Amino acid sequence: MSPAKTFGTFFLPGPTEVREEIMAAMLQPMIPHRGPQFEKLFERLQQGLRPLFKTERPVYVSSSSATGMMEAAIRAAPPGRILCLVNGAFSERFAHIASTCARDVDRYEVAWGQVHAIPQLEERLAMRKYVAITVVHSETSTGALNNVRAISDCAHRHGVLCLIDSVSGLGGAELRFDEWNLDYVLTGSQKALAIPPGLSFAVASASFVGRANGTSGRGGYFDLVEMDAYARRNQTPSTPALTLFYAMEEQAKSIAAEGLEARWARHTAMAARTQDWLAKISDETGKKLANIAPLGSQSPTVSTIRLPSDLPAETFTAEVGKRGIVVGNGYGKLKSATFRIGHMGDHTVETIERCLAACSSVLRS
Repeated sequence: MSPAKTFGTFFLPGPTEVREEIMAAMLQPMIPHRGPQFEKLFERLQQGLRPLFKTERPVYVSSSSATGMMEAAIRAAPPGRILCLVNGAFSERFAHIASTCARDVDRYEVAWGQVHAIPQLEERLAMRKYVAITVVHSETSTGALNNVRAISDCAHRHGVLCLIDSVSGLGGAELRFDEWNLDYVLTGSQKALAIPPGLSFAVASASFVGRANGTSGRGGYFDLVEMDAYARRNQTPSTPALTLFYAMEEQAKSIAAEGLEARWARHTAMAARTQDWLAKISDETGKKLANIAPLGSQSPTVSTIRLPSDLPAETFTAEVGKRGIVVGNGYGKLKSATFRIGHMGDHTVETIERCLAACSSVLRS
């Protein structure tokens, strides 16, 4: 991986900065998407994507945002009530999608920035019959990281499917689909995978697909059963966003060269450096800044940082922007009280230093 000289100015928690090599890969010519040339491309893409999910299952590739793969999971779930674990804006989106798909929905809500506790989840699953739960792995609005392995195991003890949104997790936070016996995981292209927006990816267990095959109302565009059948033929049910396929193929090569475990470690190091900076800049300036997710439950890909009450996030991020660095405002009800640093994708501890230096400059002034 050889970032361009200009790389390291864009630190939104999605879309992430994209290297010039990835953008250049998108300039390859169009090919027919119903023929052997595309099927070979799809097969190569599978060889790159399966290691990212740590799975031998097919990886579904949808030319859509990750929200589409959320809806796919809900529509494929068996009839019955769904429990949605909510701790931020995107876990709330998962719950909203379930409701708009006319499912009976309960919410297990905790404060934004917190994660879901297994004992409380056990209580809820014991009290009422559910067919599935939804959970967000890395909640992009808060930077909280749920223990999806423990949550999935808990769901399985009660005979319940676990549907996981790992949009800002996969590729930056540890996740092992096969080893952890997961049911369904989705992600998007524009977060830790660091290609442009427009693709989403998902893996479903054989048992989930089998149960979905007997479920009505799966829809058309986001029918997981159809995606599974087409993926086995190295095809997509609908016209693919071909240029993004080229981008993902190129990026998969870079990820393989780095090694996924090394990529996880790099993201963990960036998050640790950001946390260390928070403590030091708070001591230096007397301004109280804090990651709203507790230690031990902080995402390695995004930090959501509470600012002093007299410093609105809109003002802070605008001043950081004047120094040539883009960071994100807070999201939803945290919009003005927090800012977010996306330390994900192809960023390194070295590029994060540029971001933290710009943030320090604003806080000192």
